[in-house]
Amino acid sequence: MNPIFRRTALALGLTLSLAAAAQAQDLRISMYADITGLDPHDTSDNVSYSVQSGIFERLFQFDAKMKLQPWLATSYTSNDSATEFTLTLRKDVTFQDGTPFDAAAVKANLDRLADQTKGLKRNSLYKMIAKVTVLAPDQVKIELNQSFGAFINTLAHPSAVMWSPAILKQYPEEAQLRLHPVGTGPFKFVTWQPGKAVTLAKYDGYWQKGWPKVDNVIFSPSPEDATRVAALKSGQVDAIWPLPSDLIATVQSDSKLAVQRDPSIYLYYMAINTQHKPLNDVRVRQAINYAIDRDLWLKVAFAGMGKPASSAIPEGVQFYQKQSAPNYRYAPDEAKALLKAAGYPNGLDLKLWVTNATASVRAAQVLKAQLATVGIRATVTPMDSGTRNAKLWGVKDPKEAEFDLYYGGWSTSTGDADWALRPLYATESWVPTSYNVSYFSNAEADKAIAGGLATADPAKRGEAYAEAQKVLWKEAPVAFLGTPDNLVGKRSTLSGVSMLPDGNFLFNQATFK
Repeated sequence: MNPIFRRTALALGLTLSLAAAAQAQDLRISMYADITGLDPHDTSDNVSYSVQSGIFERLFQFDAKMKLQPWLATSYTSNDSATEFTLTLRKDVTFQDGTPFDAAAVKANLDRLADQTKGLKRNSLYKMIAKVTVLAPDQVKIELNQSFGAFINTLAHPSAVMWSPAILKQYPEEAQLRLHPVGTGPFKFVTWQPGKAVTLAKYDGYWQKGWPKVDNVIFSPSPEDATRVAALKSGQVDAIWPLPSDLIATVQSDSKLAVQRDPSIYLYYMAINTQHKPLNDVRVRQAINYAIDRDLWLKVAFAGMGKPASSAIPEGVQFYQKQSAPNYRYAPDEAKALLKAAGYPNGLDLKLWVTNATASVRAAQVLKAQLATVGIRATVTPMDSGTRNAKLWGVKDPKEAEFDLYYGGWSTSTGDADWALRPLYATESWVPTSYNVSYFSNAEADKAIAGGLATADPAKRGEAYAEAQKVLWKEAPVAFLGTPDNLVGKRSTLSGVSMLPDGNFLFNQATFK
């Protein structure tokens, strides 16, 4: 080759390479914590689920309003007793390693999720699966060991993803598997540097043609709220989640930035320990509910962005029904009358536990002040998450539970009333089995909650859950507070990023103007 021509060719090649690099579109996201792992079957936090959702997909997923939609499965049928479900699968889908997505892949994944000996964090969510049978390459039958009307919604849970069966076979040990995530999603896994960044790259073989629109996604953890906002303002990142409500004005005042605001299904509450004598009286529990100004709580804790509670489940959850009796408005006089009728005319002393996160402590102080106006003297005890987990969720004997009130929240990640009610209020769900830290037990509530699972008929399920909400609202096992909105801070040129109502972050359809 002529030396001059060779130099020209090299220069041209370098120019084209630089042009290609310049055209590569990166999406940089700052989040409030690092991921805990890369196996959705063994995950229990929204940060990890959100990152994993770029790599993996489910048979059914949720839209922005938490409505169920077919995804890797295109349709399903079930028997009346909700013990047998047959799914039809999407064709012409491949995993990122080239393995075809088919009924055999679904069986491999559901068998793994259902295997209670695996010790995965989400195995218990799928313990009702008895048998999975391949009927055809695009059809699979799932038999359950009990009636479970919420099963399809459970298949839309963030953990119910499809791994490449070739990878499951290649890495049978969890320690190795978690380092090689391969799904059918729009992005391939590149690297995870714990504490620094997770990087994903565009999967060119993605089945939804034309997506994704960005080439790389880089997630970086940043626990400090102010640091995340500063990174957004300086242009170091393109989006932050969540955007703290007390810093929203900082973003709104910048013309280069925007706020994405969406409703959530994250219900905040104060759990009431019904095993303690003052609180085993429904009148005392109702008095606590009447003592709270939910609008003020929302204003202080979430800049007023959200809705006060109007049922035991949030408005966006399937089978929600608004409750009006009792009318838990802010009514301190009614609260005092109930306390007097229960034998506490001079009020009572209670211990209120809360995590040591700034926003939680601030909310607890507001609740303490409101309770004080009706004579309930609350001592607020902030604690780190490790201590909280041990002293709250790790208790084996209810008599050893020391708290009276606990300020926390619950996200119904299946979008169905079952997962909003059963873990928090059913007798079978007492800590440490599940999350009923109120140690609430009510035969009527248990019957209604169970009735919602006994059938796949939506009308019958709706009737059962309407009764459950009615009973729980009256019995008040918790102080129902409200549902704050989800907030994401972003560049004004960025669209397609938001938070699902359950708190998971959406980014697969991100586009820059």
